[in-house]
Amino acid sequence: MRTTVKVLAASALATLGLAAAVGTPALASAPAPFCESGASQFYCDASSTGTTTWSITWYSGSVGTFTTAGSTLFAACPASNIGRPVRASYSYFDGSVTQYSGTTQFICRSGPWL
Repeated sequence: MRTTVKVLAASALATLGLAAAVGTPALASAPAPFCESGASQFYCDASSTGTTTWSITWYSGSVGTFTTAGSTLFAACPASNIGRPVRASYSYFDGSVTQYSGTTQFICRSGPWL
């Protein structure tokens, strides 16, 4: 009886672990980008190769998607986001798998570059 209970418990735990793994998003495999802002613009630099897809989440919650040929993004901050936090992340295909970055946060500044 005890053996049957142990086997059933182990089976249930294994099934739960598999179900949890399937629903979990991929972990970041690339470092978060470096970003800075000034003059109502921002610049972000990634550790990517080739075409890079950027995801910029504005303070309002809207998301902008940008695609660049290389590892940098230079864009304007919308007026409604000046002085507000912005989150940036990126992804790129390394030839065999899509790599996803961590997320960084910066403030869209109208003043000097920091």
